Amino acid sequence: MLFVISLKLNVLDLKGSLAALFIGAIVSFLGSIYWLILMLIFVASSFLATKAFFRRKVKMKVQEGQHGERRISNVAYAALVGILITLIYGIYPHMQNYFFELFAISFAVINSDTFASEIGVIDQKVYMITNFRRVKPGVNGGISLTGEMAAILGGLIIAISYSIFAYHGINMAKVVEVTGAGFVGCQIDSLLGAVFENRGKLNKGQVNFLSSFLTVVASAAMFV
Repeated sequence: MLFVISLKLNVLDLKGSLAALFIGAIVSFLGSIYWLILMLIFVASSFLATKAFFRRKVKMKVQEGQHGERRISNVAYAALVGILITLIYGIYPHMQNYFFELFAISFAVINSDTFASEIGVIDQKVYMITNFRRVKPGVNGGISLTGEMAAILGGLIIAISYSIFAYHGINMAKVVEVTGAGFVGCQIDSLLGAVFENRGKLNKGQVNFLSSFLTVVASAAMFV
């Protein structure tokens, strides 16, 4: 059903939908239904961010895909760190809360970056993160006030969802941790985009993966 919906609403293309179906099966089998729902919340919220101001983004020629749909590479790179965490959790099932938080952080980073990119692009006052010189909206490494606020929102959506699933309510300390980690990961993404993606050393998916991976590794060391 979700597979059909993703195609009908142009959330993902065919290959992306098949990849998401496979990833969802792994997460629900090794993790839990809450892990799967959290991932679906990420997909839904990032889709809404992608669709936001879509006509304006089409005019600017910075839209995702033809109709906002994301491809298999987007899905794979976005979920890769989450899959790795799920596989490790399968070896250490007694550490569910620890690995579930890392799982949430991995998607908080990607969602934070997606919101920053998709909503921040409408802000005309964009500055390169490495030297704060004015650049055009949509440039890799460009940041804006609108984008930074959107980044917080993207991470917060994942953080609140995680808190409800893991603690059956709002645990403010955990909400702040996950939201903060997502925001920091978004800044790492911008730095990698400015330094490496603009020079053709990394592509967008690789930047997403590295920013999520580095943030999760740092979080794992801090929260152990």
